Amino acid sequence: MVNPLIYFVEKSMFAIAMFDNSMRYIAASKAWLQTYQIESDIIGKLHYDVFPNHPDHWIAAHEAGLRGETVIKNEEEVEYPMGVHQWVRWHVLPWYLDEHEIGGILLTTEDINERKRREKELNTLVGRFELIQQAAKIGMWDWNITQQQIVLNAEYYEILGRNNRESIAYDDFLKLIHPEDVSRVTEAMKVALNGGGKYSSEFRIYRENDKKLRWVKDQGNIEFNDNEMPIRAYGAIIDVTEQKLLNNDQLRKAGEHFQNFIHATLEGIWVVDRNGVTTFINSAVTKMIGYSEEELIGKSMFTFSDPEWNKISFKKFSDRANGKSERYKFQLRHKNGSGIWCLISANPIFEEGEFIGTVTVITDFSEYMKAELAKDERIQELEKLLAQYG
Repeated sequence: MVNPLIYFVEKSMFAIAMFDNSMRYIAASKAWLQTYQIESDIIGKLHYDVFPNHPDHWIAAHEAGLRGETVIKNEEEVEYPMGVHQWVRWHVLPWYLDEHEIGGILLTTEDINERKRREKELNTLVGRFELIQQAAKIGMWDWNITQQQIVLNAEYYEILGRNNRESIAYDDFLKLIHPEDVSRVTEAMKVALNGGGKYSSEFRIYRENDKKLRWVKDQGNIEFNDNEMPIRAYGAIIDVTEQKLLNNDQLRKAGEHFQNFIHATLEGIWVVDRNGVTTFINSAVTKMIGYSEEELIGKSMFTFSDPEWNKISFKKFSDRANGKSERYKFQLRHKNGSGIWCLISANPIFEEGEFIGTVTVITDFSEYMKAELAKDERIQELEKLLAQYG
């Protein structure tokens, strides 16, 4: 009779091998043989003869498995003797002959090169974002409310005209604001700190180094502790002096350029009003879910997800109305009926303190979720099998 565990290993679509307690091969999947370019019969051979020069921490993991421990390494860059070079995620799991006696270990490896490539792309995007901040002259600020200290990025210092790059206190910042605007700025911040959670203000400052008067727009979020006391505020500021001086025709042209940019971006942008009715979508959204702009504009956003997901969507939309920004995974429904995994970044829109809608940035997350679900299914399958024969 064929050992079910051996049968499972040999038929597995994943890279997995089974060893006895002396680390000799009992079974290996086709994926294991293909991944590591093994063409000869390895059954009965010592693992360390097939893969010489093992790192000490791998051997230690194998020994731990033979003692009954489970060892997991979520990511490691590996270069094998036969020239195979990859990022892997690996597991060492013991298997048992009976209730007490360990028969050997199972070793599984997962190629995560694609995930690492995506991480590299993400890091590149973050770097680009920082360059965009510099090019767009976006000042970033982070206020430690408890210590009354503000940390600013280089662009913020440039906007303030401040040569001293040391952290400044909030009261020092207020001294740079035009006297007529100070009370409006402090009131907006007071509302945010008292539970509003969102801060937005447009005001004039006198640059510290040249005393020139500039218009700036400042926006931020407030973080609260468990006692609902504000502990941190962070946000961004931009110089809007030139915008203030633009005439209506220039504003119209600037708006057209912005619209072109929004439609050119690969991320989906979906704007709804206070009732959840779609008022704007860019081209990426129409491509992502298969509906035309005409089919989306004027329709409730809840129309484009299944009922079980709408329960989540209703709750999230209520959070937006209360001023909460959030990132989360969600599933939209394509026009053909299929589900589309997305990463949602949703932010409320307020006008003069009143909630008027939500703007959401949508990233297609489908391929990543497929990989994650397949991985989870594999782990559950292994755990069930080990529980059955452990």
